[in-house]
Amino acid sequence: MKKIALFRYLLLIMCVTLISCGGSRNQISDSDLKAYEKLQELVNSRGFEIENQWALPLLGGRVNLIGNTNFIRFKGDSVNIFLPYFGVRQSGGGYGEGGGIEYEGPTKNLEIIENRNNQNIRIQFEGSAGTESLKFYLKLYPNGNAETSVNSSQRDAISYRGNVDPLKENE
Repeated sequence: MKKIALFRYLLLIMCVTLISCGGSRNQISDSDLKAYEKLQELVNSRGFEIENQWALPLLGGRVNLIGNTNFIRFKGDSVNIFLPYFGVRQSGGGYGEGGGIEYEGPTKNLEIIENRNNQNIRIQFEGSAGTESLKFYLKLYPNGNAETSVNSSQRDAISYRGNVDPLKENE
């Protein structure tokens, strides 16, 4: 009988411990909250840029982009994008074209989704380059990390990993 009582007591302690630890997961520290608010200000200023260190093609391994020109620059309601592309192009593209993903113009159908609980901000918008339709999905984190996915009407999807920073004055 004592073994059963001891077992119940230990089971109760384990349940209380697990429940109390699980509740702290949703709490956001003051420093995390400040970093998230700083990210919100940066996104709302519409003056930031993303430089990627990695390209992740749909097929194949990741590609190191350090030292290779690539950027996503937000300035007001416009964006300037140059991303190297590694993947399969189904159609379009002529001889002598760079082959990268290039877009400069307004952010069509711009959507900004703030998620304070998960500590990220998602940005979605569309653009077109010639006959190619592009959809961009960005996810920004308070620690400066950025994830970008690009869907195209003429190419396989590709993702990028990099960092987000305020836009430099000369750009």
